Amino acid sequence: MSNDMLKKFIVDAFEKGLIEAVMAPAATKDSYTYALITKKEDVDKITPIAPVMQWNGADMLRRITKLKKSERKLLAILRPCESRTYKELVKFNQINPENIIVLSYDCPGTIHARNFKYEPVEPENLVEEIKNGGKSEKIRDACKVCEYPAPIPGVGDIGLGLVNTDPVFFSLSDKGKEFLGAMGITEGERDADAWVEEHRKRREEWMEKERITGGRKGIEEFLSSCLNCHNCKDMCPICFCKECFFEDHNVFDYESNKFYNWADDKDGIRLPTDRSLFHIGRLIHMGTSCIGCGLCQQACPMDIPLYRLFGIVGNDLQKVFNYKPGVDDNLPPVMEFREDELHEFEGLLGGEE
Repeated sequence: MSNDMLKKFIVDAFEKGLIEAVMAPAATKDSYTYALITKKEDVDKITPIAPVMQWNGADMLRRITKLKKSERKLLAILRPCESRTYKELVKFNQINPENIIVLSYDCPGTIHARNFKYEPVEPENLVEEIKNGGKSEKIRDACKVCEYPAPIPGVGDIGLGLVNTDPVFFSLSDKGKEFLGAMGITEGERDADAWVEEHRKRREEWMEKERITGGRKGIEEFLSSCLNCHNCKDMCPICFCKECFFEDHNVFDYESNKFYNWADDKDGIRLPTDRSLFHIGRLIHMGTSCIGCGLCQQACPMDIPLYRLFGIVGNDLQKVFNYKPGVDDNLPPVMEFREDELHEFEGLLGGEE
């Protein structure tokens, strides 16, 4: 049992003095959330590999360490997408990585939190499905087409292999290698290449099939049921600005003649008028660092498949800048100015080159 194995690993780490706290998923009445525990006696309260991703674990680490480094040696159990988010948020100076060890694993995907509430799935059932390269059809859309379902060297510190192997630990960083050595664990190997490649093939097909077409009209139709609730922003781990342009409602206050003029010009307008602007603005702001966790879609009360928008457009933006968020070591494009770049786009709008 993978969860039992991880719990033993955590207890042993406590006993050897290698950690003083652990952050991992824990069951609630009808879901899972993250828990922070500081005693080995409480390890049974957690479910390291959980079937629901209600929050992005990296966002929880941001809350713990943004103001000051972790004052205790903390082991964080994160899914691969959360580990990539962690690496991205470290670059943005939102997480202080000192005193943190990140352990990730071959991820079976997660069930939509609302679906799980009415149709629970045992964690180990999902794990069993991936051991031979399978994948449940019940998991979220973003999980089905995840580009990096397995731990990546240089992203996090310790990996747990589950696909096409008996459970095996391996290091992802020098810090992880040192940690496993102190645990007395001999590193193993596993081959998940075929499983990962199948994911990526499915992802490419999905991106081509689900791409939103029709320009501005297509976007507006796609977002037609949006309530402007901003839940997607609130759940996005990359949206971390203290002051958000879209939360300043005065920005969108206009005199009545503005509304009437727009309605005259466009033969009527939809209200509120800032709905599409909100989503497009968010894309411009965080698209190059979108990890693809899909929590924006899970948070939508109207079940708009937002990952079709953010996942696909984000992927396109990342290709333009030749940047893989949470994988590459270089800074995110929005943090680094390069004078000599993007020449292929000069003159596209008819301006001078």
